[in-house]
Amino acid sequence: MTGESLTPEQAHELLELMSNGDGFDQGMDSGTALTLADIALQIGQPHRAEALISHAIDLAKENEDKDQLAWALLTKARITSDGEALAEADEWVAMSEDDWLRSAYNNQCGIHALESDDIPAAKAAFAQSLALKEMLEDLVGQANTLYNLGEISRGEGNIEQAKAFHARCVDLLEELDDKKGMVNGLAILGHLEAMEDNVDGAIIHYEAALEIAETEEDFEGAVVARWGLAEMARAMEDADLELQHLTQVMTGFMQLGRTTPEPIKDRLNELADALHGGI
Repeated sequence: MTGESLTPEQAHELLELMSNGDGFDQGMDSGTALTLADIALQIGQPHRAEALISHAIDLAKENEDKDQLAWALLTKARITSDGEALAEADEWVAMSEDDWLRSAYNNQCGIHALESDDIPAAKAAFAQSLALKEMLEDLVGQANTLYNLGEISRGEGNIEQAKAFHARCVDLLEELDDKKGMVNGLAILGHLEAMEDNVDGAIIHYEAALEIAETEEDFEGAVVARWGLAEMARAMEDADLELQHLTQVMTGFMQLGRTTPEPIKDRLNELADALHGGI
């Protein structure tokens, strides 16, 4: 229900085709309206997305389609962070036998709880969602939920549990051939190892992230990985290696069209002064 295979041009054309001026084709069913709502979001038309969702909710109520109403309310909760819509969906989800719907509901409950800083509720909801996603063999959903659980554990200072969640996430991303996701996940694992002063373990993950990032021409991922490697070189008191990595980090920021953070500039100057008497 996302329209992710459409190009932006195709998405625009489809929206225009299904729209009727500022309104919508009255023959449009609620499922189509929700699909178009996600497409509208992807191409930066949030107001049209909200209107499509309202249309889907009205249709589902009119047709007494409880599952479709729950999907519409969940979509509304997802794009507008509307807690009332999520609460309203609860009644219909409880009556449903659609495991995909229940998984999506639990996931949205987890996100809402995170946004409300209710960590215990978030963990419980994500755990329930993960169990359903495993049963449904929803690999993308599992990876997303494992990431969220890993970040919760990291925030709680439970590093071992965070590593376990993120390692499982990276394994799934590899199965999905999501290279950019793998770069991010491996860099997180490197950071988690560094938090436990496991320099060797951190280097292994940062280097793995860097190798993939360079192969995929993922400049942003390469910057993150090299920054991590620079920190590990600093921990090993290897100033030459640290300077090498930080110089490439600075080059990476330039390639991204971004200003190099001041701490990196300051550290580069410190290293240059120490190694070569200034630059």
